[in-house]
Amino acid sequence: MSVTQCVLLVGGLGTRLGDLTAQTPKPMLEVAGKPFLEHLLAKAAGHGFRQVLLLAGFRAEVLETWLARDRVAERLGLSIEVIVEPQPLGTGGALIQALDRLDDAFLLANGDTWFDFDWRALADRADTPVVMALRQITHADRYETAVLEAGRVLAFKSRTGAATPGLINGGVYRIEKAALPDRTGAWSLEADLLPQAAAGGRLGGEVFAGDFIDIGVPDSFAAAQDLLRR
Repeated sequence: MSVTQCVLLVGGLGTRLGDLTAQTPKPMLEVAGKPFLEHLLAKAAGHGFRQVLLLAGFRAEVLETWLARDRVAERLGLSIEVIVEPQPLGTGGALIQALDRLDDAFLLANGDTWFDFDWRALADRADTPVVMALRQITHADRYETAVLEAGRVLAFKSRTGAATPGLINGGVYRIEKAALPDRTGAWSLEADLLPQAAAGGRLGGEVFAGDFIDIGVPDSFAAAQDLLRR
């Protein structure tokens, strides 16, 4: 099935950025002259996604005001819908709350991560119910790493603190709605769904190159300014 829906997780608190996110949702922080979210929306549009679902939470009204005021959907040629969680539900719970708005298969991306590869290439891979984008990095000490074999993620290894190379979660996925569990309340895609899918042989993995940065900590937020300006 052709995937035309892009879902962005934009509800996090961003506590590691201190005062920057006291009143502003993390994806709405200005990066290289515009809200970080606009960079993601433009990327989605550039890869042929036309319907975008924003799963919002903290200070969602800031995001909604910007969308209306700057006519973002019209400028980028997108249909954009915002769904606001009533309380923090985690990355998994946010998806379940939006279940009736999800297509049978969709692309999901973290709203605080820039991974510059061809999202369409990931969206078109349909051999497993869930496929995740992976990035090879030199120093994987801050991250869990994935064990990949013949296009399947078999398991995840806990972070060790050692500055060794590894494959890390790039924060972009192709997900079939039927793969989501019948579960309410707060839960985590990363801690719950992905390990279970890997254990059951239902988690694909694809390694992509391209610029990768998470704006969730001060150092990388500062680095993102130069990266996205280029």
